[in-house]
Amino acid sequence: MFEREPNIDIVFRNGLKNLEVLPPADVWDNIPPMPVKHTRLRIISGIAAGVAALVSLTLLATWYVRNNSTPVMLAEVAAPGNTGRDVSLDIAGADPVTRPGEARVVNFVPTVSSSEPAGQAPVTIKADEPAALLASSDIEPPREETGEPVQLFPDEITVITAGRFTGANESLKTSLTEPSSAKAAQRFIIGASLSPAMGFSHSGQDTRLAELINSEKSRPAYSTGVSVGYRISDRLTIQSGIGLASIGQTISDVAVYAGLSDYYAVKSSYLYSVETASGLILAGNTDLYLTDSKDRVGTLIQGNMADPSKYALTQVGSDIRQVFRYLELPVMIRYKLIDKRVGLNLSGGMAYGFLVDNAAYTGEGSEIVRVGYTEGMNTFNLSSQLGLGMEYNISQKITFNLEPVFRYYVTPLSDISGSLYKPYSVGFSSGFFFKF
Repeated sequence: MFEREPNIDIVFRNGLKNLEVLPPADVWDNIPPMPVKHTRLRIISGIAAGVAALVSLTLLATWYVRNNSTPVMLAEVAAPGNTGRDVSLDIAGADPVTRPGEARVVNFVPTVSSSEPAGQAPVTIKADEPAALLASSDIEPPREETGEPVQLFPDEITVITAGRFTGANESLKTSLTEPSSAKAAQRFIIGASLSPAMGFSHSGQDTRLAELINSEKSRPAYSTGVSVGYRISDRLTIQSGIGLASIGQTISDVAVYAGLSDYYAVKSSYLYSVETASGLILAGNTDLYLTDSKDRVGTLIQGNMADPSKYALTQVGSDIRQVFRYLELPVMIRYKLIDKRVGLNLSGGMAYGFLVDNAAYTGEGSEIVRVGYTEGMNTFNLSSQLGLGMEYNISQKITFNLEPVFRYYVTPLSDISGSLYKPYSVGFSSGFFFKF
């Protein structure tokens, strides 16, 4: 004889298995959508990337403006006339002038008097010297000549030998002052850079850790920031600054459902946990139900309680993404192996990171749902970096760097995984730098 009282749940299940009860239509309209939480760190990282791009564009625009300014052109020159007054000559309208065969060539070698400053050698030229001869000839040191002498100094006049006077096809660009041969020392460097990378992990001899790593996929990592450097010598530079680095991985084949809070109420801070290579994810969102087939998901729900898999829940994701963001203070040394317009440099150093974001998400696009955080992550870490790349000098003050970068985390990321989990990454660093 079948006892109904101890098996009342079976009686209800068999009796109501073909019964479907639909809620009224207005109930669906009053159900609020799943909240989508955006962390402040994502906004800060976006602002930091925008600032880095803005600094790079500003430096590039400054270089373009400085190198495309219109040179100063002389339309007229002043030469002494027969009346003793200066006569203006229109260079653009002057006809080509050829020197007569009987004209005397005067060679000019500046001499500096001991009582006068260097670079201002007086020259004696006859006042009635023809303008064409003055413009197309070299002048020699002063000597005794009849007539009234005129004193000229090299820094006060510009002798032009242009195509308008000699008939040659030459440019009319002139320099009013002689450029200095000594290049000003540029000791300081400031710039912005961006370094996308791909992360990897090594499991060693730990079997369980190898299983976890095989079920995870590394997410694209990146680091960006602003750096300031000081040139110790022409080849050696030390750099520091501030940056933001992001790393993480995707735990695949974990089904995530929403709506559990409508059927099950708890007082604990989380119901489910997920074991990963970097630590234990605690699902602080108690509205979510998690399950997988690889024994990575644990729960606080006891076995004699209701089975959440029988509830009408909505699946919101099929994997979980771990994201860790660090505020970094790097110290780098850069050495130029080849110091030319296109040079080769070697860089290396360390970076001290401070954990500012620890989150786990699921979903795609705008339907992102926060799951929780990873327990046991170290607040601080230390990473090393080595790079070998190209440096292109766009101008005397602006350079562009592109170099492959290898990065290794010296300290473990988590207390739970210990020294077994130390990821590394390979990427490309690029940026603009301004020298002054």
